[in-house]
Amino acid sequence: MRLKLDYPREVLELSTEKGRGFRKLVNSKSDFERYWRGKNGVSNAYTTVYGYRATQAPHHRRVNLYTPIIRHFVLDFDAIDFRDRNRGLVEPEEPLEQAIRLHRHLLDQNIRHGVWFSGGGYHVWIALAETLTPSTGSQLSAIKESGMRQVNDWVKEFDLYCCDPAVPFDTSGLIRIPNSFNAKRGFWSIPLSTEDLEKGYLHIAQQAKAHKSGYVEYGAKGITLEIRKVTDKVEIFNPQSEALDLPTVKMNDVIILPCLNQAACQVGGNPSHDARVQLVKYLAKRKRNFLSIEHFSNADLRSHGEEIVDYIMRLQWADQDEGVTRYQVDTIVTKDYPQTCKMLWGKGLCLGKCRYWDKTGSVENGS
Repeated sequence: MRLKLDYPREVLELSTEKGRGFRKLVNSKSDFERYWRGKNGVSNAYTTVYGYRATQAPHHRRVNLYTPIIRHFVLDFDAIDFRDRNRGLVEPEEPLEQAIRLHRHLLDQNIRHGVWFSGGGYHVWIALAETLTPSTGSQLSAIKESGMRQVNDWVKEFDLYCCDPAVPFDTSGLIRIPNSFNAKRGFWSIPLSTEDLEKGYLHIAQQAKAHKSGYVEYGAKGITLEIRKVTDKVEIFNPQSEALDLPTVKMNDVIILPCLNQAACQVGGNPSHDARVQLVKYLAKRKRNFLSIEHFSNADLRSHGEEIVDYIMRLQWADQDEGVTRYQVDTIVTKDYPQTCKMLWGKGLCLGKCRYWDKTGSVENGS
C-alpha cells in the first residue's frame, strides 16, 4: 500500500538505553525526510498514524488532535491474547496466522491495504474509500464508532484475538515508522508480500535482519464507513442497541473504559495531556465507587492516589516524570471533577457504545 503521509504530524524517537523520548512536530514532507536522514534510517522511531490540519495554540509545538486527516487505519497484531485482561503471551505464529486470515479476506474483497512486519508483530494498513476530516470531538467519536464496529466484526468473524483493540482509529496514537529499525527486537520493520506471509515466521524474521525499502500494495478500493450523524438532543446511543465487545485492561481490581485504554494506557506511549487527565479522573472516581469525596478520609484519597501513580508509572510513558505525575494525580483525587460518557464522546475519545456505558444521552453541539 502506498502510504499517503499528511502534515503536520508528530514523531517520537525512543532512547535504546533509557526507553524515554519526546514528541517532535514535523511540518512537511521535507521536514520529515530531513529528520529521517539525520537518523540514517536506523532509529527506534514512531510517527502518528495521521497528519493533521492544524497545530495547537498558543505555542504550536503539538498538533491539534481534533483535526486529523483520516485516509486509512491500522490493525496491529502482537503475540498477545487481548481477550485476557492480563495480556497473556502467545506463540509468535499466532498473530501471523491471524494477520494472514485478514489479509486473505481483504484480497478477496479487493480492499487496498499493505502489511508490514513491525519487528515484533504485524501492521496492516487499510485504506478508506474517502478521506475524513472531523472538526469537532463529536464528529471524531462518530468516526471512531463506525470504524470500531467494522474492526469488531472482523475480530469476531476471523477470531483476531491478537489484534490490539487500542490501535485502530486511535487518532492521537503513534506507530513504528514503516521500514525503520526496531532496536528493542533487533529486527527491521519490512513490507511483506503474500509469499512472505505464507512462508512463515522464521522466513520473515530472517528477511527482517536487513533493511528492505518500498512497499507491497494490494487491492484497489477503500473501506466505506457508515458514519452515524448525531445531532442536538438526540441520544448518542440507543439504549436497546447492542454494545461493542471492546477488550480493555485493569488497574488491579478496576476495569478501565475501552476509550481510556486506547487514549492513555498503551505501555511506552506518549498520550495527550487531556487523555491523561481523563484517565486519572476516571480511576479516582472508580476507586470511590463514584461517590463524592466527602465520603472519604484524606488517608483514603492518598491511598487512591498512590495506587493510580503506581499504575501510571508501570505504563512507562515515554516522557514520564514521577514528580509531575504525582503532583497532578494528587490534585485530581482531592477534587470531584465531572466525567460522563457524554463528555468523553464530545472530546472525541469514545469508540462506541461499550458494556460500561453510563447512559448519559445527548450531545449539546454535536453533529
